[in-house]
This record gives sequence, C-alpha cells and structure tokens, in this order.
Amino acid sequence: MREYIRPNDVANEIMMKRSLFGGSFLVVEGVTDGRLYGKFIDKEGCEIVVAHSKDNVKGAVKNVFQRRSEKKVIGIVDTDIDRLKNIEENGPLFSTDRRDSETVMIESEALDYVLDEYADRDRMDAFVNRFGDVRDALTGSCYHLGLLMYVSDAKDYGLCFKEPDFPSFVDKKSLRTDKDAMIDSVMENSPNSRAGKKEITEKLEKAIKEEHDPWDVCRGHDMISVLALALRETFGSYNCRYIKPGEVSGALRLAYDKGTFRRTRLFGNTSEWCSANKMNVWSF
Repeated sequence: MREYIRPNDVANEIMMKRSLFGGSFLVVEGVTDGRLYGKFIDKEGCEIVVAHSKDNVKGAVKNVFQRRSEKKVIGIVDTDIDRLKNIEENGPLFSTDRRDSETVMIESEALDYVLDEYADRDRMDAFVNRFGDVRDALTGSCYHLGLLMYVSDAKDYGLCFKEPDFPSFVDKKSLRTDKDAMIDSVMENSPNSRAGKKEITEKLEKAIKEEHDPWDVCRGHDMISVLALALRETFGSYNCRYIKPGEVSGALRLAYDKGTFRRTRLFGNTSEWCSANKMNVWSF
C-alpha cells in the first residue's frame, strides 16, 4: 500500500494533525528514519510524519509550506547521489551529511560501539592487520556499486539495485569487491537494462577516475549488508552467526547518540532554520 501514497496524501495528513497539534512537524522518508530522529526530537513540541519516500517528503513539505502557508514544518531526506550531481537542498528541506543516515552512522563512532559489542577482538585485529581499517573496507566494498548506481542514473541504463547479492561479488575474507562479478550480478537482476556490459563497464571505469568521496557514493544499506556478512563470516563473535542487516542497522541507531548528532551539518542547519522560524524540533 505504501507505493500508492502520494505527496498530497502526506500533506493532507499533516494538515489533519494540525487541527489537534500546535507544534512543529518533521517529515522523514521512512520508518527507520523516524526511529533515528525520534531519539532527538522535542516530543512535546514536535511530531514526526513518515512520508514513505524521498519524493513524498519533498512534495509534501513544499505543498504544506508554500501552498498551504504552514510554516512549522521541515523535511529531512537522504542526500543519495545529489551531491555528485551538485544538487543542494535548502530549508525547509534538509539533506543528510553523507549519502544517507546509515552512511552517517557508519562514519561516526556509533560503528565503534557496535563493533565493541559484536566483533571478536582477536579476529577483527587480524582482519585490520591484513586488510586495513574496517571503515575503509566497508567503503571499498560498496564504492563501485554506488558509482554504478550513479552511472545508471546519469545514463538511464535502468539497472536494478534492490537487495544486491553481495556474497556473489564481495570476498568474505577481505571484503573486496570483484567489479566484473558485481556488474554481472546487477545485470542479472536487471531485466529492463538498456545497455550492454561493455558500455556499462566503460562508463563505470570513467566514473572511478573522477575520484569521488566514498562517503558520498556508498549507500549505507549496502555497507550494513556487507558488515553483517563480515560479522557472520569473518570477524564476528559467537553471537553473530546468524546476524542480519536489520539487526546491525538497529544496533547502529541505538549507538548513535545526541552528542554525535549535534556535530552534524544537518543538526546545525535545521537548528538555525528552526530558531529563525520559531520552531521546536530538537530536544537540545
């Protein structure tokens, strides 16, 4: 049913809530975003509305703010590949510091807390000594996939990136990606692809030479999937044998605290906007 929700539906929901609530509204893309930012809002002064897509957040906030003159509303969206395309959001819409909220959490010390809880220290030290820092390994494993998404979007190749089969192209010992196998895997999952492997490979190699910041390229959902794979197969403790990406994602949200969030550009930008517009969103 969520696929049938449109921006106007979300805008109508906000205006219906306005009749009973005098505070501010924070519109987010998904349920897990609501759980993350819900840790930090002023629960008496702000209410979260889940829009179920980035386009719905943007459309609903624009509708409510501009057409219906409801000023106590802001929206947070994932940056996705917008920064690679030189696209920036302006208030009342705000974007994550990195590609998405999961990427932001993995870059932060929240990852260290999760590894303290779930990784076997000796096995992880052995991994780091041989293959390098865990964060570098995660970005390295997902960088080419993120770039391929960027290439597909730019060239309208129609490739599908839903639930990538990471074990088919990521080595579980080193977490290194086989680019050729990755392209094969994505194409096998893309029945409506509008380009051949040779063209796709050439365009990907060209994008690699542009040397983008991996934290703006890598999709957090992908890094979490690779991290779950590593915890199961490579450096996890005894209790990680069956750990799933959803559990890792939940652990990161729990470990991501307000001190870390306060240091983000997102917090600074939204706080400045809210202060100027007399809104209560954050609890600190």
